[in-house]
Amino acid sequence: MTAIACVLLSAAGFYFSLGLGDLWWLAWLAPVPILWLAFGEAKPWPVFLSALIAYGLGATSILRAYAGLLPVPVLILAIGGPALTFAASVVGARRVRFAFGAVPAMFAFAALWTAWDFLAAFSHEGGSVATPAASQVGAPLLIQSASIFGFLAITFLLGFVSAGVALSLRFRTPVPVALATAVFVLNAAYGYWRISTPPAGFIHVALIDSDDTMGPTRRADRVAALKDINAYAHQVSKLRNAHVSLIVLPENIALIAPTWRNQAQALLSASASEAHTTLVAGFNTNIDHAQRNISWAFSPGASEPVTYMKRQLVPVLESAIFTPGPGPKTVSDTIGLEICKDMDFQAMVRSDEVTTKPVLLAVPAWDFDKDDWSHARVAILRSVENGVPMARTARDGLLTLNDRYGRIVASARSKGEFSIHIGDLPLDGRGGQTLYDRIGDVLGWICIALGAGLVTGSFVRRRMNPAEAPATV
Repeated sequence: MTAIACVLLSAAGFYFSLGLGDLWWLAWLAPVPILWLAFGEAKPWPVFLSALIAYGLGATSILRAYAGLLPVPVLILAIGGPALTFAASVVGARRVRFAFGAVPAMFAFAALWTAWDFLAAFSHEGGSVATPAASQVGAPLLIQSASIFGFLAITFLLGFVSAGVALSLRFRTPVPVALATAVFVLNAAYGYWRISTPPAGFIHVALIDSDDTMGPTRRADRVAALKDINAYAHQVSKLRNAHVSLIVLPENIALIAPTWRNQAQALLSASASEAHTTLVAGFNTNIDHAQRNISWAFSPGASEPVTYMKRQLVPVLESAIFTPGPGPKTVSDTIGLEICKDMDFQAMVRSDEVTTKPVLLAVPAWDFDKDDWSHARVAILRSVENGVPMARTARDGLLTLNDRYGRIVASARSKGEFSIHIGDLPLDGRGGQTLYDRIGDVLGWICIALGAGLVTGSFVRRRMNPAEAPATV
């Protein structure tokens, strides 16, 4: 019964904090019941199965958005993969606790969980989209360490703190939780110091979306596509006296055939010039004999748009239709261009920001309705990692403006009819200049070495001293 209670408590914590959950504070506590069980006298296999089931049940929150949309094998991998790595991290930390004591076990669990999170980010299908670190975007004070070590810093902190709480509860000793509290406070203090920096200026940005105004995206329909473009152009024209410097529309508004691409571009270019603004809009069209998911960026007076082709595609739903493009691309050396799922890949985005050093990012997107905040916060993590503000317009999702610290400046839910949301986006220098941009994912490699070293050392120690009593502190 104790194991079942631990499984249910951790599963509930994961369900409401990770994936589609939004209770950021619960992520610090969700692993505690399972870790409490693991650090006791329970056998390894029951611990492993308990951890696997707990995380797997919690990860089913994603089914609210993706069931019936993504293939079953993809869903199984999305739930089972993180559950397996969490369970392996728990069992590894358990072994280290028995061999070396409480504090090494804290480092072991944090390092192992972070190492697996890092390795998962190499996936060409998901990138870092499933990282538990994204759960903390609702608390900007706590995610500023991403500017030092990337999203992995947050995963490490979640593991370190939860392990400390579990060990103190298990052995009724204050040392682990005191150490965990000190690390938590130091991270929060750094966050407070970092976000206290005043902005150097602002840019007036508008986000425009209509979930109902979408031409065919799988077949060419000139009349329908131009009708929708005209509808968006009309909304843009309403802002001609609003002194807006940037307007971002959603991803994949319609399929544009090469034979009438110039006509579509002319309509959008005219609306951008009329509003005296840079306009970024998402479509799909055939380029170099391949169908591409693109964004066009129209600057006032420019003869033709900057064309960016999406590089990271949703498995099956997009990868079966589109071909990835090259990158990165910027507009007038100031506005970086990405599209939706591109933002799930921290290494690619970091390389983009280091190469181009944009003032801000313009990101057309298309979400799956119920995953609006879940997917938006992964993109916002990239802002913190690379120190670059972002304007993101998502069909069936959220329209957000966030500063370089991940703070939401403006946010609204997309809806059927047209909606226009305007905000002043704080600016401060250029992106691509954080410590994380300089050192990359070095923490991931450190955690692989640390986690593997501690687990290996536990085997060596137990083999050399098989009769030795388990360490506790």
